Amino acid sequence: MKRAIPMIAVLMVMVLTMTRCTTQPIDVDKEKAEISKIIDAYVKTINDDDTLLVNQIWSHDAEVSFIGPSGRYSTYNEIRDNFVHGVFGKNFTKRNLQKEELTITVYGDAAWAEFNWVFDATRNDGSPHNTKGRESQFFHKENGEWKLVHIHYSGRNR
Repeated sequence: MKRAIPMIAVLMVMVLTMTRCTTQPIDVDKEKAEISKIIDAYVKTINDDDTLLVNQIWSHDAEVSFIGPSGRYSTYNEIRDNFVHGVFGKNFTKRNLQKEELTITVYGDAAWAEFNWVFDATRNDGSPHNTKGRESQFFHKENGEWKLVHIHYSGRNR
């Protein structure tokens, strides 16, 4: 019995240590700041038709998707080639996407952001294009880094 008490104490310390390691508190402000940087990079991908940056901020998982007025894009390649480059890069000579009223919610290894946007652009024929809308973006952590996994956006009522 004397040997059992120290053994139980050692086991309890091990269990408490393992539990503490797996439930580390999240620094929500730090996580929100990281996600905000990804959203800024997303805006840059649209404004600059930057497909290399798309590669850095989007997950390459098969489950990624994008839904908007121009359609549904359901793979990373479709989002990069048909949405970012196909819709914005090929149809506008100047692009200025701006986000407003950003809110970010972190929920463990998942997060979402909501914001309104204004898009002022010049079409290939030189005519102006001005739209406003709202957008939701969803993220998850891959290898410790936040990645975009889904976007849904729509126009706002005028």
